[in-house]
Amino acid sequence: MFRDLWRTNDPLFGDLGRLLRMMEGNWDKVGSADLRSAPRGSFPLLNIGETDDAYNVYVFAPGVEEKDLEISVQDNVLMLSGTRAGVVEDDSATNRNWYRRERFSGEFNRAITLPDGVDADQVTASLKDGVLTVSLRKRAEIQPRRIDIQAA
Repeated sequence: MFRDLWRTNDPLFGDLGRLLRMMEGNWDKVGSADLRSAPRGSFPLLNIGETDDAYNVYVFAPGVEEKDLEISVQDNVLMLSGTRAGVVEDDSATNRNWYRRERFSGEFNRAITLPDGVDADQVTASLKDGVLTVSLRKRAEIQPRRIDIQAA
C-alpha cells in the first residue's frame, strides 16, 4: 500500500520501507477483539450490529447445541463459550490419515468488549438453525429520545 511512496536508495527511506512492509504483513494478525473487530480464523464467526435501543450479536455456530453454549456479560465484556462435537468418529479407533480438515470441533471461547451503556440485566439470547442471536439492550439514558416541539 505505502511501499510505492518510499522507493528510493536513501538508507533512511529504505528503513522506513522495511518498517512499513513489516506493519502491513502483521496488520491482519492484530488480536484485539472489540465490538467492531475480531481475530481472523476465529470460531464461531460473528456479525455485530447496532440499533437505536440495542447491540445485536449473531453467532454462527452450526452443530452447536443450546446445552453446549454459555453466555455471560461482565464488566462490559460479552463472553461466549461452548463445545462443538466432531462429525466423525474418534481417529484413534481407525487407521485414518486426513489430507484436509477445515471443520473445527472442540471447545471455543470468544470475548467481545462492549461499548459503555449496555444494560447487563437486559440481555436475551435465542438459538435457531445454528445461529445464536444475542440482544444487548442499551441503558435508557443513552438511547436516542424524540423531543416533541410545542407550538408557541
